[in-house]
Parts: sequence; C-alpha cells; structure tokens
Amino acid sequence: MGKRKPDFESPGINDGHHRSKRVRTGEASLIQHDAVEPGQWSRHFTIDAAHSPPTSKESAEARAAMKLGNRLSRIERRKQQRKEKSLQDPTSIEQELEVRGQPGKENKIMLTMEQMLRLAWTSPRGVGGRMLDLDPVFSEDEQYLFVAFKDFVNIYSTTTSLLVRQVLASHHHRVSAFALSCTDSNRFYIATEDGNIQLRDISTGEEVHHWLTELPIYALQTSKPVDSNDSQELVYAITRRRRRPWTLRAYRLGVDGKAGSGHTGGVTLRSSKEQITSFKVLEQGRLIVATSGSVLTLGYTDLPIQLPLKDLSYTWRDVECPEWISCFDARTVAPDADPKHLKGGRDLRMCRTAIVLGGLKGSVHVYDDLLRQLIQTEKRSDKASNIDLTSRKQHWHRNAVLSVKWSRDGNYIISGGLETTLLMWQQEIGSLNTLPHLGAPLEAIVVSPSGSSYAIRLADNSAMIISTADLKPTFSVAGLQLPSYDGFQLQLPFLSNVDVPEEDTSQPQRLRFPSVSGPSGLLCAVPAATSSRIPFALQQNASFLQTLDTASAYQLSRQALTRTKATDLNTGPESNLILEPDVVLMQISHDGQWLATIDEWKPPKRDLTALAFNDAQAREEQERRREIFLKFWTWEGESRTWALVTRIDDPHPAHIGVAGGKNRVLDLVADPSVNRFATIGEDGNVRVWKSSARQRHGSTIKGKQGQGLVNWHCTSTVPLGSATSSAQSYTGAKLAYSADGSCLAASLNSASPWTIHLIDTYTETVTTGPYGPLTGMLYGLGIIERYLIILSDQLHVWDLVRQELSHTYTLKPQDNPSKAQPQTRHLAVDPVRGTFAIAVPYIDPVPGQQHTKDHSQIAIFQSADPAPIHTFITQHPVSTLTPLYGRPGFIVIDTAAQIQTLVPQRGIRHPAMALPTPPATPLRGLENIYGTAGHPDDLASNAPQKPVAPGVLSKSPSALVSMEPHVGDDDDAVVVTPEALAKVLDCGPAYAMPTVTELFERVARLYAGAGVRE
Repeated sequence: MGKRKPDFESPGINDGHHRSKRVRTGEASLIQHDAVEPGQWSRHFTIDAAHSPPTSKESAEARAAMKLGNRLSRIERRKQQRKEKSLQDPTSIEQELEVRGQPGKENKIMLTMEQMLRLAWTSPRGVGGRMLDLDPVFSEDEQYLFVAFKDFVNIYSTTTSLLVRQVLASHHHRVSAFALSCTDSNRFYIATEDGNIQLRDISTGEEVHHWLTELPIYALQTSKPVDSNDSQELVYAITRRRRRPWTLRAYRLGVDGKAGSGHTGGVTLRSSKEQITSFKVLEQGRLIVATSGSVLTLGYTDLPIQLPLKDLSYTWRDVECPEWISCFDARTVAPDADPKHLKGGRDLRMCRTAIVLGGLKGSVHVYDDLLRQLIQTEKRSDKASNIDLTSRKQHWHRNAVLSVKWSRDGNYIISGGLETTLLMWQQEIGSLNTLPHLGAPLEAIVVSPSGSSYAIRLADNSAMIISTADLKPTFSVAGLQLPSYDGFQLQLPFLSNVDVPEEDTSQPQRLRFPSVSGPSGLLCAVPAATSSRIPFALQQNASFLQTLDTASAYQLSRQALTRTKATDLNTGPESNLILEPDVVLMQISHDGQWLATIDEWKPPKRDLTALAFNDAQAREEQERRREIFLKFWTWEGESRTWALVTRIDDPHPAHIGVAGGKNRVLDLVADPSVNRFATIGEDGNVRVWKSSARQRHGSTIKGKQGQGLVNWHCTSTVPLGSATSSAQSYTGAKLAYSADGSCLAASLNSASPWTIHLIDTYTETVTTGPYGPLTGMLYGLGIIERYLIILSDQLHVWDLVRQELSHTYTLKPQDNPSKAQPQTRHLAVDPVRGTFAIAVPYIDPVPGQQHTKDHSQIAIFQSADPAPIHTFITQHPVSTLTPLYGRPGFIVIDTAAQIQTLVPQRGIRHPAMALPTPPATPLRGLENIYGTAGHPDDLASNAPQKPVAPGVLSKSPSALVSMEPHVGDDDDAVVVTPEALAKVLDCGPAYAMPTVTELFERVARLYAGAGVRE
C-alpha cells in the first residue's frame, strides 16, 4: 500500500493566466511562473557560465552561485546515474525533483529551488519525551537506572545523573514494557505495542535478537527456568488481542549467539474478561501474582518449571479485595528451617507469601501469609475453618495509592500517591515516617537490589534516587513537564469523590501550551503535574514556567508564574480541589530581558450553585468573577530566575454598565525591534504596553544593585471595531509585528468572511487592505519583509507593496475531521532567516486496520518563494511550533513531549536573492514599513539592534541589501568589521566631535574600499 500524499496542493493560479518574471543578478537568473502544471514546481535557479557580468561585484556573486550550483549538481547527477530517474522524496510536497539541462547548452544546469534549499535544512530526531507509566529498573550492580520513554529506553548513571546511552526501539515501534534479562546482566528486553520483543545489548544498544508475538504487550516479566541452560529463559507478558479477553502468556526465548529474528507462539496461562492490570513472577516462575480490578489472583505449581511450554500449568486462586487494586507488591520469605525441598526450588507451602495492595480509595492492605492460608482453607473446606483471610489495613492517603513496595528486608512498606509525600510504614512497631514536599505526585517507587536506595518517578516527568540512610536525593533527572496523550498505558477507573466531581472529568484534552525561545533556553508554561494513569485527578492549568535545554531536553530551572500550592494541602474548607490560575499567553522581548504573561482564573461552577438558579446563570456568574492578569517579568542573572515587576489587573477593562464579565485577552505579541508588547482583547481594542522609569519626587528609584526600576503601562489603545459578548463567537484573533515594528497586523472577527487590519505604529492609523475575504478559523499571522502570511484553512501570502496575493495553498481536508484538532495547526515566523513554517495535521491510515495514526506535516517556506524549501512528517502531532531565539531555525514540541530543533545546515547556503520593488505607491500609513526612520521608540531604546536577515529590504524600498555571506574563496567584497566602524565613529568626546558631513565622508570612504579587507 503506497504512502498517502501530503496535505498540500500546488500554488494557486490567478485566473489561469501565465506570467513570467526574470531577475538578473550577475550570472544567476530567477524565473517564476504563476501558472504551473499540477505536481511540478516551476521555480528554478539557472546558472549560466557563458554570461559575462558587467561589474566585479556581480562577478563575485555569480562565481559564488556557480560554485554552489556545480557542487549541488554533482551530487544530483550521481544520484541520477544510480537511479536513472528523477529524485524522489516521500516527505516532499511534490515527491519529484528534477536535475535537467537546457537543450542545446551543455554548460547550463538547472536546479530546482527546493533541491538547493532542501539540502540546507536538517530535521533531527526529537529529544526528551514523557516518561512512560513503567517502573524504573536498577541494574544488578546499581550503577545504572533504566527509564522508559515512548520510543526508547534511557540508561542513566546513578552516580552522575547523566545519560549514558539511549536505546531506540527498532522500526520506530513504541515501547510498552521492558525488563532485564535473567541469564545475562548485560542484556534487557524491550516490548512494543505491536507485539515485538527485542533483546538489546546494554553496552552497545544494538539488537541481539527479536521475536514477533503478533499480540500487543502491556507488561513484561522475566524468569530463568531451573533446568534450562544459560541462553534460555521464560518471559511472561500481559497481552490482549483487539476486542478479545486479556491473557497472561509465557514465552520461551533463547539466543544461540547469532543475531536474528523469528516468531514465538507462547502459551496462555490465564485468561480474563476483566483487565489484567499488573502481575509479578516469584520463585523462578513457580508463583505468579496478578491483579484484575478488585480481584487478587495467585497462580502456583508444586513442580519446578519444565520445558517445553506445553507442560506448564498452574493452579489459580482468586481473592476478592475490599477495593479496586491500583498497585501491589509481593515477596516470599522462607522459614528459618525448611525441612522440605523440591527439585529446583523451595516448597511454596512452607514459604510465607507477603502481599501488600494499594487501593483506589487510598487504603493499604497487607496480607502476611496469603498463599499458605488459601491452601489450608482448601484442605479444611469440609470442616469448620477459623482461618481469617482479612487483610491488615493501613490508611493515610486521601486519594488512590499509585505505588507501593516492600523494603528489601520486609520491615517497611513504602507507598506514594497524589499527596507528594513518600510514606514508610514500619511493620513491627506500626510507626510511620514521611518524606514530604517532593513537588509532584509519586507514580512509581522501586527498591534497589541491595535495598540502600529508592528510585522514584514523579508526575512532573522527573525521576530521582533517594538514599535510605539519610533520605537525601543522590540522583535527579527531569524532562519537559507537558502531558502526553499518545501513550499506550492503562488509566485507573474514575472514582467520584469530593475532590474530583464527575463534572470536572469531561474536560477536553489540552494540547497547546504557551512556549517561547529565549537566550536561557526554551521557556514553557506547564502544569504542576500530569499523569497518564489519573488525568482526571490533576489540573491542566499551566501555572509553572519551565526552562529547558533544547539540545538535551533537560530541565534548567522551574518557577511558579501564578499562585500555587504545589507542596501544601491544595484543598478548600469542604475538601474540594483548589484550581490554580492558568497561563494562556506568553511572549519574550527581543533582547530576552522581559517576559510578558497572561493568566486567567475563574471559580469552579460548584462554588456558585448557591448564587444561581440554573446552569446558565452559574456560567454567567463564573465569567463575571473571572480574574485576568497581565504580568511583566524581568530576568535576574544572579539568581537565574524571572522576577515579577508589574501586574496589571484586567488589562482590557469592560465598559461601565456592560454586563457579561471581564474582557479576555485573545493574543499577545512582542515587538522584534524594541521592548514593547501588544495585546488584543474581547473589547475590540489593541493595546500597546511599554516600560518607563519608576520615579519618586522626580528621581529614579534604584534597586538593590543600583539599577533603575521600571513600570509597565499602556501607551496607546487602537480600536478595531465593536466588541462582542463572548470569545466563543470569534473565528480568529491574532497579532503580528513587522521586523522593524512599524506595522502591526491584527485580526478580530466575529463572523465569516473576515479581513486583516494593518496598524501604523507611528500614527496609530488603521488600514483594512484587500486581504480577503477570508473564511474559516484563523490559526496564525505573520509579517516577513514585504509579505503578510495568513494561515487559516488556506495558506495565503500577500504582497503588502503591490497589494496583491503572491501565492496561496489549499490545505486538503482530513480523512477524519474529528481527529484534525485546531490545536495542531501552527504558524511560526523566523525573522532572522526570512522564513516561516507551518504545521498541519496529517492522518496516516494503518494498512489492514480501521484505526489511523496521527502525525503532523511541517513545511518551511521562504517568504517570496511559493515552493517549500523543506518538508517532513513528524512521528507525533505537533503541539508547539516556535522560532529559535537569536539564530535561524524552529523548535517543535509534539504530543509525546519531545523537542525537535529544525536548523539550516552549515556550509551549504542558498544565494542571496531579492525581488525588485515595482514603482507602486504604498498604503497610507505604511510608508516606513521597511525602516523606522527615526522612530522615537528606537531613539529612546538603548538595546542593541538585531542583525538584518538575509534578503531583507533596507529602509528605502528601492534598495536591496543582502547580508548573506558569499560562498567563494577569492571574493573581492569589502567587509567592514564592527571594530573598524567603531574606530571611525568613536573619535573623541561630544564637545570635540567632527561635523556630520565629515563623519559621513569617513563612513563612505570606509565602505568604498578604504576599510579592512578579508
């Protein structure tokens, strides 16, 4: 079955007329055809060696372009000779690229622009991710800790907390379980959701062998048979075929030293219509303990495990427990003097089987000798039996117990749950020790083989190792704290209680969280904790700011952005869960020193039922009591934290006498040229926010370090139209600044079709251009150079100077519209390189099955080029797409909480190109769209200006300036260094400065060739 075509169509054709434009730049000519044949791009970069350039500057540019073209053409010709056909790329837009010569001229080679720029971008595999709901595993020597993620297993050093090795699952399969090998301490098994069991080498990460079971695997345990050789062991797994009963199966896996693959049938040990949630294998496979709902199942055999598997049989006994079992642990203890021994193991009838259960209601149940009691009960079934099977109950948790374990010596029971506290129950004297304030709920607890430490996995996507001697952490690793909705784990059933009422469990899945790139790393607004097992018990509100390294996805810092109760009892007087404010918008200033956030909070509906007669009035009261804050934070280098400077309550206040509550802020954007922010709200106004010095009695107030303190306030308000009563009626509300801050594009519409408003930031005049009519939801807005980019149901690129549509794309409708969520459509603008990227949903049907796999398709464009320069399909849907700070590229965050960085390759650069500006009169209020022209904001700002992006137009619309470096080695271009320019301008104090004419002549001579040459 062939791969499905990507969801883009060819550029739109204007009225079917054919137009051609040619721009000569030395020896390079650029041809653009607006009318093209379907399935073929019509933009080519032509290199003509026979053309004679008129100037030395054009000659240098032409030689650089020729070298680049010849280099790329040799690569393409070699590929063409091997394949004897056009290049094919399954992730490209058109899937066919051509390298062809012009008839009659052997010295002319034509390369498509897509081919040239495709080689200049890389899309590496994502890093980080969400830890799976699986227990971490210690190595036998406790030197390493294994942690499972969606597509791989990470091996960390327990002494340095550093990543030693990352073992990927073969063929992009998703990890569902893993376990260490019992026969070889240097190997471990990885099970995938499609039924593959892979044996991997720990030291190298390579695959030793793999087996296909053809059944999805949910849990895995290993056990070495007593009478088998060292290369064979038994692997137990929980499996389930689609719409079939749950089964507990055993597989015999052996490796003869040769790598390979094969099928394994296995044998079914236990079948259940109810979900088998967990199990554990003890006594070399002769005892199996499993849980299914509120039923505890024990399977045992008196004979040692024999091979082949067809002889393997167990006696199963079920015990009904007081509540639903959320976790358990079991251990066997041999008596001091065991007179009976069976061949290959101890007599289970003489061993004490201790089992501890964690309940969904928060209780811990302990069975001290359950198996022997069951056997004695069966023997005395015909007599009066006074054997009590009642468990010993211990209660401290208020919610479900997420993990419980026996200590190594059996004297303690360690448990954890939603209370962010580690509990240690002493069994002999009944005392309780606690380790509180861990910051997030405890999802998994593992005791090391020697019992000297505990490994803990928290709900904030972090893991740590705590020493049992002093209860201090010796190991810590943390990742991106975003929820993952693409997992394979099983959720706990919902239990209606006071903390989590039934109405709160119907919240839609939230995929998009505010994220920006800054000088300190990737800044993400994240929830306090997330869990795949109990998503209904945790909030989705983003109340924390997490800073991560984009290269490794490691957490650098974390701090609260709103009022939080992360380590306290976060409940009200009636024991109901207190909701935290939610950060809905976040932006960073152009210099990375200021952060602006918008957070909202409204009381839960259950708290307002006494004030309303029906649900409609309760919702109206919720909106009336909504709290909206605009906060400005400054970066403090010494403490490496963001400090709150200004908080503005209700930044878009409602008019007096207008009912319906507060006006929400629908979008927030930062000016890329100066420290300035803009917001758009439900009141139909665009408000601009700037900082000013904080003064008292005419003097500037100083801080602790002697720096001047500032306040943020609104400097201007620009109305766009009448406001509506609710944000739900808006089809789009977006803002976008131009690179120099002279133009602000805004859209605030309540009905379709809708248009885009352009605001002149100097005169505050609003112009509505012919950018429409547009329909559908507005997902993104951006301005690059002279082009306005609009992402809705279509991708439109408008020429602001010519006032015409440059090109457009039609995004094909999804095969399954219910899965094509609006949260997975994104637009990101990169002003450094002059590129923009879009992400749209991509649904891939699974061959032979009814379900589909959700992906996203990302395409990177040059603003003036209708053909995408790079496209690819992600493994998981995209939840965030944002440009990199200070350098070209984009950051992608998917629903698996993985971070992917898209950057151009070094060493291969495309030639600098610019389209000529026609003699057209710009719109009123946009005459300075290419420059600030002495804007008072720029004159007052002391922040350093960012470098000009490649191909950016200068302040004069008729001048073309390119900052792209040349590729040639023998260029004669004059390079003026910042030191040389500073030497010319810094020529004395202010009272002894030369005239402006003399300074201009010096600078002109420097750029004319009298400066430094390279």
